Amino acid sequence: LFASLAGCAGDDDGDASSPIGEWWSAEAMLIDMNEDGTLITGEGTSGTWSTDGDSLTWSLDNGDDEEVTFSYAVEGDWLWLKCPGCGDGDDDDNCISLAPEAINESEWDAREDEQTPPAMCE
Repeated sequence: LFASLAGCAGDDDGDASSPIGEWWSAEAMLIDMNEDGTLITGEGTSGTWSTDGDSLTWSLDNGDDEEVTFSYAVEGDWLWLKCPGCGDGDDDDNCISLAPEAINESEWDAREDEQTPPAMCE
């Protein structure tokens, strides 16, 4: 997913809906978004991020010069991204959930099911 992403300086205001921090999918750290608008993926690729309302834009320093914009929401402690074009064919608007901590693979589904997805994911 993150290999195709490519940024802007972060302009987040640091409130409860902030995407700042490490975001995990089970035991894999996928993205670490810093307060200064920089990011690093779990694979070590750096880049930048910014928000504008409920849109989150990432740009990775991987030579693609591609920006990807997501709809996003922080619900509870979880980050939800609606990823246009990231689907598997018929479903090209997947909603991705990321946790603020590593969660054991065997517990991931149960913990994810306990979350209430935002309206954009319905």
